[in-house]
Amino acid sequence: MFRPEMRRAGGATLIAGFNLKCHTLAFVFAAHLRSPNAMTHSIHDRVARRFTVAALLSASLVAACARNYKPATSSVAALELIPEERLGVDDVFEVRVYGEQDLTGLFRVSIDGTIDYPYVGRVKVLDMGSGEVQDAIARRLKDGFLKNPQVSVMVKEWNSRKISVIGQVQKPGSVPYFPGMTVVDAIAAAGGFTAIAAQNTVTLRREKAGRVESKTCKVGEISAGTSPNVAILPGDRVFVEERLF
Repeated sequence: MFRPEMRRAGGATLIAGFNLKCHTLAFVFAAHLRSPNAMTHSIHDRVARRFTVAALLSASLVAACARNYKPATSSVAALELIPEERLGVDDVFEVRVYGEQDLTGLFRVSIDGTIDYPYVGRVKVLDMGSGEVQDAIARRLKDGFLKNPQVSVMVKEWNSRKISVIGQVQKPGSVPYFPGMTVVDAIAAAGGFTAIAAQNTVTLRREKAGRVESKTCKVGEISAGTSPNVAILPGDRVFVEERLF
């Protein structure tokens, strides 16, 4: 018995092996049945023709299915894009300067929105993105310290941005926000659900343009991979209700 040989090329499923084997099998079977015996010649011809037609139809059907094949896609995806993050007071980020161990370390944004960086002194970083901080430090280092500094910046803690998670979770209260955070992450940061939490009726509330918007999140289904995840933004509030018995 022949099995379809499936291989991927350019995102589509090709079943060339199956088509080739069907055509080859039909040809060989027909040639075998066309024996010189006059008494069976006409019967063999009819059988060969029918088998050839059936094989070609099967190959065409499989090829048509291959053309219509669409690969499965994940049903879990964040519904919103995260805006570019800006540093706030008490946020912590790491600065690395290639080949300069003394200039590498963790820095916390002070109440006046600055950090105290080696050699260059105070650097204002409030409301700046990580790329902007990187450029600012590199410019200051070029000014009499390093010829061509290779600087990288990575935010480690977003302490200026909090998410409130209240209701039926193990540790209700504020949890730190991080880029790409989702409602599932927020629940996990609050210790997870209690035994009586309504996991599929979690309410997400967000203030936007002076209005409060609400959205129901089916976190139980999200965790199971059957519903799309929902992105969290700084300042969001997550309410977990008690389920009805």
